[in-house]
Amino acid sequence: MKKLLTIVIAMLTFAASAQKVEARFTESKFIKATGKTLEAEGTFKLYSADKMEMTYTQPAGDYFKIDGKTLSMNLRGKKSAVDTEKNATVRIQRNTLMNCINGKWEQAATDNNAETSVVEKGGNKVVTLSVKKAAPRGYSKITITYCKSDNFPVELVFEEFNGTVTTYKMANIVKK
Repeated sequence: MKKLLTIVIAMLTFAASAQKVEARFTESKFIKATGKTLEAEGTFKLYSADKMEMTYTQPAGDYFKIDGKTLSMNLRGKKSAVDTEKNATVRIQRNTLMNCINGKWEQAATDNNAETSVVEKGGNKVVTLSVKKAAPRGYSKITITYCKSDNFPVELVFEEFNGTVTTYKMANIVKK
């Protein structure tokens, strides 16, 4: 019986982590070096624990995709595809993003040598990861607001060491 219960729990855990989600998103990116803020929006799709895409409607044609170990993007006319097995910096950023989206903020904190704090705010859980030591690249602070009922992020704020701050807000969230 104990073995069967363990198998059932493992299957439920896998099913929960592989849940498909679709949402609208807005993106606001403040670039400290220029003092400008760039606004964008589009559709977010989470297909599995290691596959997601953001298709921008504004600016039209832009995209950001993670498919396993490959990260590909077209942002403001600059296309690139990166094998994250070969690029450690992009691998850490990919893993951080996917862990935050999938509710695995503890792993994101470990990977980024960050301290964490968790507070309840209304019907949400706000998780803050603060990196202990400055680095030339990466995030100095990440704040994720999860809907408490399903642990899906409704807002993600990524603060970089250079002062750039990118905020993503999710709306019209549909789970499939």
